Amino acid sequence: MKNKIMTADEAVATIKDGDSIMVGGFMACGTPEILIDALVRKNVRHLTIICNDAGVPGRGVGKLISNGQVKKLIASHVGLNPEVAQRMNTDVEADKLECILVPQGTLAERVRAGGAGLGGILTPTGVGTIVAEGKQVISVQGRDYLLEEPLRADHAFLRGSVTDKFGNTTYNGTTRTFNPMMATAADNVIVGTCEIVEIGEIDPNHVVTSGIFVDAIVGGEKPWQI
Repeated sequence: MKNKIMTADEAVATIKDGDSIMVGGFMACGTPEILIDALVRKNVRHLTIICNDAGVPGRGVGKLISNGQVKKLIASHVGLNPEVAQRMNTDVEADKLECILVPQGTLAERVRAGGAGLGGILTPTGVGTIVAEGKQVISVQGRDYLLEEPLRADHAFLRGSVTDKFGNTTYNGTTRTFNPMMATAADNVIVGTCEIVEIGEIDPNHVVTSGIFVDAIVGGEKPWQI
């Protein structure tokens, strides 16, 4: 069996300028800080980040934005990080951030569709609004829906609570957030986890993310809100 356990710096070593990364979490709850910190050290640029939000200053995706590493952010809510608006409106082209806002349920389902190999989803959310601009409208049983395309990424950063050496992962409470669906929708999946255990120590009934999706495991993630 392949050894998936590595350091955070080893896990992010293959990430390069211009890559896309899905990051689990909701206002940084469920975001693997140990992987974000390693990516800040690596200092790759022009990244596309797909996440529920922009974290908060000094936490989660907010660290990448502060370091000027994010070129495009696809998210649902960015209001708790004022730096997003600052970078969206800057006159300095090198610092400018493109932010694409997606309704939260639509974002989740687009990621799920990407992981399931679907061609997209149909949703009534946004019909008749600016959200619909440039999108195909499909009528089903007399009701209009937007065709929203699937989302995939080069990499996914997950935050686990307990992970075995194969990558089977459990999540504590609301740290689960977007993590399970993002595990299925990226080519390279890295789990930053609080605890690594032997294979068989996690009850199969409690596994949320199967190890078949996981390419790398990094221990040492701190419990949430320390």
